[in-house]
Amino acid sequence: MSYNSKPKLKQTYRAATAKILPEKQMAPQYPPFMFAYGTIAQVFAKIQEFDTPPVFSHDFLRFKLGFGRESDRAFIALAKRIGLLTTEGTPTDMYLRLRDPAKVAAVVAEGMKIGFPTFYAKYPDAHDLDRKTLATLVADVTGLELGHANARAIVGTFFTLKTLANPPEGIAPTVNRRKIMERRKGG
Repeated sequence: MSYNSKPKLKQTYRAATAKILPEKQMAPQYPPFMFAYGTIAQVFAKIQEFDTPPVFSHDFLRFKLGFGRESDRAFIALAKRIGLLTTEGTPTDMYLRLRDPAKVAAVVAEGMKIGFPTFYAKYPDAHDLDRKTLATLVADVTGLELGHANARAIVGTFFTLKTLANPPEGIAPTVNRRKIMERRKGG
């Protein structure tokens, strides 16, 4: 290599793995999930408090909504997969409907069918499955072993969305963490 030539840029992950794995052996497309699935309801609650951004970016999630942890960034990918955001991050009609507390359950139920089509293809009432049956379904659909971290996160994400889509009677479909903390402190 001569000193006048430019160094090669880093390869993208897909380009690098394509050389290692033939196309047929590429990693499968898993259903949408977050490891920090407990924050989904909190992000939905914050979405209702703030104006709709032109683009839902990491900066909006971090600085406006207050979710700055690395694990919170996966919310954007989840929101895209369940139809709340376009692939460019622009809020969709579903996002706008999510901002209305009375429509949260219906929007989340609709998003679950968009994000988990293989679950609903196999079980039209997938939202009624218990955790053990769903874990088995996840293992069948993804090829992951029962108990794998990704499989547990998929099940947890699905159950979190299921709870938001079918909130227990008398419970608001989203959680306002500030109000809960005030109640715990007795204030």
